[in-house]
Amino acid sequence: MDTGKRKRIALAAGLFFLALLVGLFLTGRAVWQEYENTARQMAALTRQAPEEEAVFAGILTGKIVEDNEAAAKTGMELLEKYGYDLKDSFWGGALPGMAGGMALLLAAGLAACAGLAWHSMRLKREARERADYLEEKLKEETVRNQKMEAELRREEQETKSLITDISHQLKTPVASLKMSYEIEDSTELSAEETEEFRRKEREDVERLEHLLQAFTQMSKLETGMIRLKPEKAGVKSTLARAVAGAYAKAVDKNISIETEEFTDVAVVHDPGWTAEAIGNVLDNGVKYAPVGTCITIRVSELVSYVMIEVEDEGPGIPAEEQHRIFQRFYRGKAEAVRKEEGSGVGLYLTRRILEEQGGTVCVKNGRTGGSKFVITLPKE
Repeated sequence: MDTGKRKRIALAAGLFFLALLVGLFLTGRAVWQEYENTARQMAALTRQAPEEEAVFAGILTGKIVEDNEAAAKTGMELLEKYGYDLKDSFWGGALPGMAGGMALLLAAGLAACAGLAWHSMRLKREARERADYLEEKLKEETVRNQKMEAELRREEQETKSLITDISHQLKTPVASLKMSYEIEDSTELSAEETEEFRRKEREDVERLEHLLQAFTQMSKLETGMIRLKPEKAGVKSTLARAVAGAYAKAVDKNISIETEEFTDVAVVHDPGWTAEAIGNVLDNGVKYAPVGTCITIRVSELVSYVMIEVEDEGPGIPAEEQHRIFQRFYRGKAEAVRKEEGSGVGLYLTRRILEEQGGTVCVKNGRTGGSKFVITLPKE
């Protein structure tokens, strides 16, 4: 029991005992007044007939009493003859004082009962409030546990899906390498055929290396092992790093990468990872755009963010696939896409890297029929 409850109980008990003492005092005073009245009556009777004082004392103290109904009736008639009836007896004796004392005792009892009832109601209310609070906390904990269970199930499903996807992606180059080695071991090949098989094997190994590198980056990013380090840096330097990474592949296909002139603007981003995200978009354009075409980069500064547009002259992306190409391991259904090597991881990583920094990426139809990737980065 806390201090407040003990104080309230002590106060109620103190009031009750105080009222009890006052009631006892009033009752004692009423008894004393009755005793004084009897003494005065004794004195008055004795002055009238001193020789009968013993008789008077016996009558007043109740030792001499006519114990029959006739005597009682005679006495009442005599009292009424001189103007003293039952009403006078009721109100004229010690009853008023005793009644006052009893009334005070009753009031004290009622007050104490009311105090205890109020205290009991308060305890019940506090218990109910505590129970409601605990019930609410239990509901919150239940919801939290349900969310955690759902999150664990989602992560488990994503892990299974990731393993399945990785196995599927690795199966083709591994099977190709296995077949190539088996043919080389079991067949007499010419020098040209041997060189062709080895060239194909190198391509498969390079594809495996590319896949493993992409898988490693993806898994690190998804598990939080890679921590982006945003800093305020210029967009021009980040774009230069991205273009440098795609430049060699673009030269091989005689594809030019042009950046329209713009005023440099500093935004908060991770330069290294953002350059890789933009580089994946450029690689995508170089891979699927025809030989001798151009990739154009435009930068626009808006109120709260910077917009980077990367437009190519490739085959474009069907509208029904434009929202799906940023999913993990997704590759387009067009023949031009299927004939090129790819893992379906690059654009997924681009989306994850940009979203981790509060940015976005989407794709639209370009002005010349190709694709236009639109990237945004918040300025603060």
